[in-house]
Amino acid sequence: MISVRKAKDRGHVNIGWLNAKHTFSFGSYFDPAHMSFRSLRVINNDLIAPAGGFDTHPHKDMEIMTFILDGELEHRDTMGNHSIIKPGEIQIMSAGTGVYHSEHNPSDSKSTKLYQIWITPNKSGVEPRYEQYDYLHRIKTNDIIDLVTPTGGEQIPMIYQDASIKFGKFEAGVNKMIGLDANKGYWIQVIKGKFKLEENILETEDGLSIEKQNTIAVDFKNDTEFLLFELG
Repeated sequence: MISVRKAKDRGHVNIGWLNAKHTFSFGSYFDPAHMSFRSLRVINNDLIAPAGGFDTHPHKDMEIMTFILDGELEHRDTMGNHSIIKPGEIQIMSAGTGVYHSEHNPSDSKSTKLYQIWITPNKSGVEPRYEQYDYLHRIKTNDIIDLVTPTGGEQIPMIYQDASIKFGKFEAGVNKMIGLDANKGYWIQVIKGKFKLEENILETEDGLSIEKQNTIAVDFKNDTEFLLFELG
């Protein structure tokens, strides 16, 4: 079973310093038909204006991941972490029992574009934690790599959930058969490019959910990058 979520159909919020698109209900955007997909609660495309950002605010019992597409993001939290997140890096924060953090664009001239992803954990009340890794050196053309897994690994953060996030990069003209677990749910979020999946055409910022399938056939029309979520 496949369901497409086109970029143009997502929620849109523009408050000046923040221009955001929401795949699922978030903040002032509410759509009862799009609340979440399994444990995947948030996929936000945020464009943060120069010197803009989120002031210190709380989170609790949520797995929060950030991927920078362009520009940089400055992170501070009450665990004592202070970092600059750059393109090609993944940041994950387990909010657990509670944490406060802020996120700001440190540039006075360049916007920051990012994906922020929230996954509902399968364990509450854990000690808050923070990880940040570069994944560019692990990317393989015409292949899919792990970015986040339930067990983690060398420069791969772990997550408190039966869920994995993978990164795919494929060249135009490649055809790929991807094996799936029919008992799990999958979400594909297109970072950039264009491809045909079964009878569906997906382009930049489109999303698609998959359930009860063992395989999918993908025909890459343009050079493409995407996130693949595997959700138990």
